Amino acid sequence: MKKFLNIGYWAILVFYVLLLVDIVFMARDSLRSVNFIPFHSIKDYIMVDNGLGEIRLLDVNIWGNILMFIPAGIYVTLHNAKKTISHNLLFIVVISLFIEIVQFIFTLGATDIDDIILNMFGGLIGIVIFKALNKWLKDEYKVKRTITVLSLVIGLPIVALTVLLIIVN
Repeated sequence: MKKFLNIGYWAILVFYVLLLVDIVFMARDSLRSVNFIPFHSIKDYIMVDNGLGEIRLLDVNIWGNILMFIPAGIYVTLHNAKKTISHNLLFIVVISLFIEIVQFIFTLGATDIDDIILNMFGGLIGIVIFKALNKWLKDEYKVKRTITVLSLVIGLPIVALTVLLIIVN
């Protein structure tokens, strides 16, 4: 069982990284923009039609950036459990900053400081989830097992949907 969980853990982690790379670098429209003003894009997304229209735009841009980095916060903290929250959060910010720099250099979609802020918030949620699990379960193996099982339960349907979308398209 341990071997299966370990293989499952690494498989889902690799899939998550590949999916993240695909989302941030490959799945881009031709829209090019740059924003270095903190909270500018977030405010714009919230204020679209006085906050009543284009909910989909708000969901994708704000919630997408947050949700996309929750697993990163969990995985980074799992591999750096002895490090402080601020150290792990800094690592998340560096990952997000790297993504934005690559997007800027290679003109891949939007380069936006707000993406870093939202990714950091998602990473922080992931770190807090890990810390709560660690405090609750009090055993490193149990925490990793729980994260693996949850990753498989959440990740396998995402893998299946991704494969289905690739086949259909």
